[in-house]
Amino acid sequence: MDHSVSSFNPLLDLLLPHIPQSAPPPDLTVSTQYLSRLSSLPLTSIAGSEPASLSSSLHSLNLSLQSLSSRSHKSIIAASNHLSAVPKSIELLHSSLTTLESSLPAIDSQITNFTTNFSRDGTYLTNRSKAHLLSKNLDRLLDILQLPTLLQSLISASSYPTALDLLAHVRRLHSLYHDSPTIGSVYAECETLQKSMTTNLINTLRGPLKLPTAMKTIGFLRRCGTKEAAMDERGLRGLFLVCRLAFLSGLLSALDPLKELAEEERERRQSGKEGNTPANNATTTPAPSSWGGGTQTERYLKRWIEVFREQSFGIVSMYKSIFPNALPALNLDPPPPSSPHPHSPIMSSVGIGIRSRSSSTLSNMSSSANDDDPEGGQAPDPLASFVLHLLSLLTGTLGRYLKTIEERSVRESLLTQVLYAAGSMGRLGGEFGAILGVIECFGMGDEEQEEKNGDGGEEEWVGVVAKHKVLVSRLETLTGRG
Repeated sequence: MDHSVSSFNPLLDLLLPHIPQSAPPPDLTVSTQYLSRLSSLPLTSIAGSEPASLSSSLHSLNLSLQSLSSRSHKSIIAASNHLSAVPKSIELLHSSLTTLESSLPAIDSQITNFTTNFSRDGTYLTNRSKAHLLSKNLDRLLDILQLPTLLQSLISASSYPTALDLLAHVRRLHSLYHDSPTIGSVYAECETLQKSMTTNLINTLRGPLKLPTAMKTIGFLRRCGTKEAAMDERGLRGLFLVCRLAFLSGLLSALDPLKELAEEERERRQSGKEGNTPANNATTTPAPSSWGGGTQTERYLKRWIEVFREQSFGIVSMYKSIFPNALPALNLDPPPPSSPHPHSPIMSSVGIGIRSRSSSTLSNMSSSANDDDPEGGQAPDPLASFVLHLLSLLTGTLGRYLKTIEERSVRESLLTQVLYAAGSMGRLGGEFGAILGVIECFGMGDEEQEEKNGDGGEEEWVGVVAKHKVLVSRLETLTGRG
């Protein structure tokens, strides 16, 4: 027992040698209080009543301990068991702490790696953000990826206004997000489909066409081109004329069976002329007609002129309606002095009938041709060369087949139809009757008859123009009266 507590009380020093060594050390505070109380009692009380008091207190404490043991023996046993397990738990805790301490460097390394990889600018968070954004905008991406399919459906259904709006939307997306490979692939597919749509629109211009459809088609073609590859206005006009010329050529090619018969008549006529030359026949009397008088040629030319008249007027009128600001830069003045008959009465006195009615139009076209002079830096309107090309088709066909027809009345009827065609074009500012004044160069009529009568071709042409002029005057008079 520790005897250091005795230094606080002399009485305690006297009692310590009598306390058993196996007894627990007394509590200093309790011992001091009890000794202070004991020293204050008289000796008789200490000798008489104090032992009984101590025995009573001991008995009370024993009863209390018994009662506590009876009530809490299970808790005491459990506490004792737990207390016996404390050393083992402390050993396990020590072992775990040792393991944790050895694992701290690896944990620190993993934490550093985690903070590096999963920082705001790290790869993992960036990929996760992209995946989240992709998931959030999945419906929009699917709509964008379906744009080429939708555009193809619209083109197949000929819904060109909606298709052009969709194409403009795709081009706007490409201009905003030109770095996106997805938008780039969708844009490339739509541009390929745009070429297919342009082909369909051009095929529409090459087929049977009415003015409303033509105006819509030209408007669609204007919207088809991109800023980098847009067709200018002059090119668009040229495209329209080329397509309509292809349609006209298709209609004329449908007359090939009649053309073959006309070619046969022409060849038979040429063979008959060669057989009646002075070298083969001593007399100059012409042989009877062996080519049938040009009946098949008449049928071919009549139908050809009808198609030419209707389609040429339709093409030019449609062109001027679609392109109202286009003025035909034509120069359809009489032939220069180098022509075979520079002073033909057809060009001077007769005035080709309709020319007197359209002189102001030709004057306007001449001034327009001067304004659109290529030497001045501006190309002429495509309609100028187109009308001249139509005129070359007409003069070439007449020059080849008209002289095969034997009957003069038939030739005059065909030439009258040609003048009607010239009058129709004259209402659109494309009068070409003046150039037809050189029709005598085609060799109309029989050459032997022309040798007898002099300028037979010119007289025939003058008669046709004079009759046509009379008919036009009467028509204008009736129209004025109405």
